[in-house]
Amino acid sequence: MLAAVLREQTEKAEIREQAQKVQARRQGLGSRHVVLSFATALSMWIWIWPPGALRIAAPGPPPLVEEDASLRLVMYLQAQKNEQYFFDTGAVPIELDDAGPAFRGMECIRLTNRDYRILGRTRRVTLSYSSVDPLNIFVGAGASVLDVMTLN
Repeated sequence: MLAAVLREQTEKAEIREQAQKVQARRQGLGSRHVVLSFATALSMWIWIWPPGALRIAAPGPPPLVEEDASLRLVMYLQAQKNEQYFFDTGAVPIELDDAGPAFRGMECIRLTNRDYRILGRTRRVTLSYSSVDPLNIFVGAGASVLDVMTLN
């Protein structure tokens, strides 16, 4: 009988101990839920309405000088495609796509079987190059970059 009483008290103590663990876990779970909810709400707020310090401003347009120089370099590359086409076929391409994929904003006007004019356009700059003009003078300062590239 004493053994049964001791066993019953041991079981009650284990049940009480288990109940305390569950209660402690529930209390901890509540604070975890609050922290998790707060972190989720904060993350969503930052994602949808980012504060000014976290916003990345879109870069403005490049300076006009850079845009002009870039267009001249692209027109140089397009003229090189046209020259390669001329050496391969003996004629100037009728359309730019005949010499390979054309760069965006480029247009070619065939003047004679040997001469052509390339028109290059961006949003703010429009340039014209004639194949009778020296290409390195048209490119200007960008030609030094091209010379360095061809040496390597």
